[in-house]
Amino acid sequence: MDYKESGVDVQLADQFVKTLKLNQTGFGARVKIGIGEDEIVLATDGVGTKLLVAEELNKFDTIGIDLVAMCANDVICQCAYPKYFLDYYATGKLRLDKSKDIMAGITQGCQLAGCELVGGETAEMPGVYEGSNFDLAGFMVGECCGVLPRKEEMEEGDYLIALPSSGPHSNGYSLIRQLYDSYDSWLLTPTRIYTPEFKILYEWVKGLANITGGGIHGNLPRILPDHLTYKLNEFELSDEWQDLFDRSKLDRHEFESTFNCGFGMIAVIDQLSLLEVAFQILDLEIIGRLVEK
Repeated sequence: MDYKESGVDVQLADQFVKTLKLNQTGFGARVKIGIGEDEIVLATDGVGTKLLVAEELNKFDTIGIDLVAMCANDVICQCAYPKYFLDYYATGKLRLDKSKDIMAGITQGCQLAGCELVGGETAEMPGVYEGSNFDLAGFMVGECCGVLPRKEEMEEGDYLIALPSSGPHSNGYSLIRQLYDSYDSWLLTPTRIYTPEFKILYEWVKGLANITGGGIHGNLPRILPDHLTYKLNEFELSDEWQDLFDRSKLDRHEFESTFNCGFGMIAVIDQLSLLEVAFQILDLEIIGRLVEK
C-alpha cells in the first residue's frame, strides 16, 4: 500500500497549491508590514491523522507539541524566529480532561519553540465532529533575522546536512494507521522542534527544508535553484524505520517521498560553514551533495 492508496494524494495536493500561484517555498509566507521594509513570516499547519493515534492510545498531552512544531519548523525555514502562536481546537463535544492535556502540550510546545501563546479559538461543532472527535490547527508569526533560502549562493558540491527526527513527526499517519494493528509509543513521540539548532545554523546555511508531507524528495527540491538537484548518500534506517519500511512494501524512493526517514530538517551548507556548524551541533549527519542537473 502506498500513500495514495491510504487516502492521501500528495501529487493532487501539489497541483492544487500550484493553482493558487503563491510566491513562497511552501514553508510559510514572508510578508512586509507597515510602511517600511520590516517583514514577518506566517505559517499554519495541523497534526493530521496522528490525532487518531492519540485517540487510540487515549494520550493527548503530546499532540499539542506536534501542533506548535509543525508551524515553528516551517517558520525557521524562512529565517525567522518563532514569536507568536495561536491555536484552533474544534470538537464535537468538549471533554475537559482531554482539552487540558491538549492545551498543556501546546503550552509546552511554545516553550520549546521559544514563542508566546497569545490566543486561540475553541469550538464545539456537533454534527461536524462525532462525539469528542476533534481537529487542531495552529498559526505562527515569526520574527525575521535574515533571508532563506539563498538560492543564488548555492553551488554544485554544497553539502546536505540533516538533523535527526524524533520519529515520523506528524506526517504519513494515514498510511501508518493501515500498517499497524496496534501502536508503539514511538508513533506518538512529538515532533522535534529545531529552534535551538536554528540559532546556530541561520548564519551559516544557504537553505533549510522542513521534511514534512512528501518526505525528503517532496520538500528538499523546494529550496533549490532550477539548475541544481541533489544526490543522497546511502544511509541506513533505524530499527523502527526499517520496520515501517518493511511493512509498507514501498520501494526506497517512494518511502523517502512519504516519510522523513529519520531526518526532520535538511540544510544546504558549504564546506567551510560545515566545519563551524559541526562543532556546535553534534548529532547532524551529512547525507548528500548538490549536483548540476
